[in-house]
Amino acid sequence: MRVTVIRPGDLGPSEAALWAQFQQLSPVMLNPFLSLTYVQVVGRARSNARIAVVEENGQIQAFLPYELTPRRIAMPIGWPLNNLQGFIASGVSFDPRSVVRAASLRGWRFNAVPAEQRLLTPYHYRDAAVLCQVIDLSGGYASYLQNRPRSIRREAGRTRRAAERAIGPLSLEWRSRNPEHLRRLMEWKSAKYEGTQRLLADPTSMRILEELMVTDNPECSGVLSLLFAGNRMLAADYKLQSNSTCYGWFTGYDSTLSHYALGTMILLAVAEAADRGCVDGLDLGPGQDNYKRRLGNRTYPVNGGVVWSCRLEGMVRAGYRWLVHERSAHSTG
Repeated sequence: MRVTVIRPGDLGPSEAALWAQFQQLSPVMLNPFLSLTYVQVVGRARSNARIAVVEENGQIQAFLPYELTPRRIAMPIGWPLNNLQGFIASGVSFDPRSVVRAASLRGWRFNAVPAEQRLLTPYHYRDAAVLCQVIDLSGGYASYLQNRPRSIRREAGRTRRAAERAIGPLSLEWRSRNPEHLRRLMEWKSAKYEGTQRLLADPTSMRILEELMVTDNPECSGVLSLLFAGNRMLAADYKLQSNSTCYGWFTGYDSTLSHYALGTMILLAVAEAADRGCVDGLDLGPGQDNYKRRLGNRTYPVNGGVVWSCRLEGMVRAGYRWLVHERSAHSTG
């Protein structure tokens, strides 16, 4: 095995074509967070972005995009913006530990690798499996909504009618390229979540979001949708689109109107508009949020974990995690 570490911008056309070919091997792998477009956008914003190119017998078999930390522990590319990670690979079996070691890394952490990447199963954290919820639109939006719980349909209709009576007729703008609209969305998120505040403390995060918003590459482009009442912006949803599927990223709304359930309202409006645009699904990403479970009608599993180059370090750290887990279980039991 030979592993070469390069910067994302150094990948040539033939390697880019091979990357795209590897993605086509699985529907899950077509996720835009695994696309070369996403990796190269991150690479232009962050100087520590890298790709490990894995070769066997002179043939490229896999790519591993990551970000290098000062302690030589790799993190997911674009972290913490990234919702899915993993090897972009041909399907040929290889040892992830050997790749990490050959890339001169102490380890590579991941928090959402598709469970179908079996070569990483030995490196999953214990009880770290999480379901990604998907709004499956393959049968059309009307069919999707009809098969949701009656309470969701009733609530969606009631809150929309109430909002239109109080504020005015609602409309959805599918795609805005106005950076001011993006900043408004992130202001709403920052006011509600400390995690978003920390995210935006890194100026490269906004550069990544802004560049993707004006990118037209079919394998990965940012789509910022807006919900209006007249000229008043009520909510925004920023997603990544890859061919016929959209992947949720950030959703926010005017908190003074939270009693209208604007988060659910814009997601349903986006799903309806996506169906009209021949999009067959809206992936809500990993997480246990109640709204994801209520709206999703299909799932797939992902796992968190870490690959340590030194087997002994991996054993010691796994033992420590087990001890912390046991103590936590006893303290709450």
